[in-house]
Amino acid sequence: MPQSLRLIRSFLLLSSTAVATVVLATFVSYHLHTERLTEEILLQQARALFDEVIVIRQWVSEHGGVYVKVKPGIDPNPFLTTIPGLKVNITDQEGQLYTLRNPGLVVSGISRLAEKKGDFRLHVASLKPLNAKNNSPDAFERQALLAFEQGARESYATEKTASGEIYRYMAPLYFRQECNNCHRSQGYREGDIRGGISVTIPMDFVNARLMENRRFTILAALLVVALLAGFLAFLSTRYISRMQEAQAQLVAMATLDSLTGLLNRRTVYERLEGEIAKHRRFKTPLSCLLLDIDHFKAINDSHGHLAGDAVLTAIAENLKNHSRRYDIISRYGGEEFLIILPGTDLAAAMTVAEKLRQHIADLRTSFAGATLQVTVSIGAAELINGKEEADDLVGRADRALYQAKGSGRNQVVTTAA
Repeated sequence: MPQSLRLIRSFLLLSSTAVATVVLATFVSYHLHTERLTEEILLQQARALFDEVIVIRQWVSEHGGVYVKVKPGIDPNPFLTTIPGLKVNITDQEGQLYTLRNPGLVVSGISRLAEKKGDFRLHVASLKPLNAKNNSPDAFERQALLAFEQGARESYATEKTASGEIYRYMAPLYFRQECNNCHRSQGYREGDIRGGISVTIPMDFVNARLMENRRFTILAALLVVALLAGFLAFLSTRYISRMQEAQAQLVAMATLDSLTGLLNRRTVYERLEGEIAKHRRFKTPLSCLLLDIDHFKAINDSHGHLAGDAVLTAIAENLKNHSRRYDIISRYGGEEFLIILPGTDLAAAMTVAEKLRQHIADLRTSFAGATLQVTVSIGAAELINGKEEADDLVGRADRALYQAKGSGRNQVVTTAA
């Protein structure tokens, strides 16, 4: 009997240890996967911020800078006054003084506002800065700029600072002719790398969430060892379920549009490339529709952006309700939606587009006591050969959409290849 008890105790101990080890390994694996996925989300967020800043800089450059009212905290920049031929300060008819802000100063202003909120920080840096005070690189930026000269397209890392851990991202800034107002003396040519823009994202919130996961993992492991295999199995199932939910949320953040819940532009392009690959293998037809809400700006101007959001959400739900389960629906950008129609030729795509156009025309959206009604213009295109890429197909749909807009809106148009 004592020998049997010893065997049972040994078996229970070994079983509990084995189960605890397996479950602990599972916990650690899911936790590490979550950390990797979090890093990918941070990278995509940094890329998106960089792309937005590039668009802002391009607009400011193309318009020769922007003039802002001089007031406390916004003074003429002494550096700009040193550039020959640049009109830095102007006065309106009432005597109000305005001062010039070039792209670099605009980015600095955006960065200051974002830093006050604790969201992110932007910095324009160069190995040959015109304004050494504002545009000299730090250690991370210098290393990234040197890598860009060797052909690198981006650089990212995490750093520990006195105020906490931060995520660093940097991509090159290419010279454009519009930049000559400030950079003429440096002799850059079109397309030369003249510096870069770094994005810094505080990681306090992310690290706090990861630390909570670590603590929970340790506590769960102790409970598993104490309560043996039965309770450990229950706990592991519950924990894995929660990790899967967290993972699903992170994936949704990376792939879905936050307002409508539809696929975002990056993800729908990946899906479209996959459908084109299927088309090349199986020779099945493939079409797409590009929808744009007519006079959407008037909704925002008359009723506010929340009303515009309500219209976008209602249309997204309408598209999902009246599309086939295998159609791929996305918010392409702003008030545009892209729908991929697998196994659908152009004639069938036109029929689908007309039905969707009519459903949206019949749609009524209630907001703040008002009933909002909109129409859409739709461009349709079919993949015509195995050599076309995603940009070619969507480009033809976009040209058809442009024709629909120019022909009076609220209609479906297709164009020849």
